[in-house]
Amino acid sequence: MIRSHLTDLMLRHQLRPTELARLAQVNRSTVAALTRDRATRVDLTALERICTVLGCGLGDLLEIVPDDPAQGSQAQSTGAF
Repeated sequence: MIRSHLTDLMLRHQLRPTELARLAQVNRSTVAALTRDRATRVDLTALERICTVLGCGLGDLLEIVPDDPAQGSQAQSTGAF
């Protein structure tokens, strides 16, 4: 699973999602999806613009974390991947 640290980064820079979207010239829904860890596809240009505004690297914004074991057992029992 990929976890976003966008909320923490926005707090450090005292930015609201709407303001970040405007400064980074990305869709507000992209920022909202990243802050809620619900993004499934994000354009690389959008990630680059967000990182540029926040003065961070991609590794500061996104992190790979192990999947929740409870979710894995559900997926196995239903046959989903």
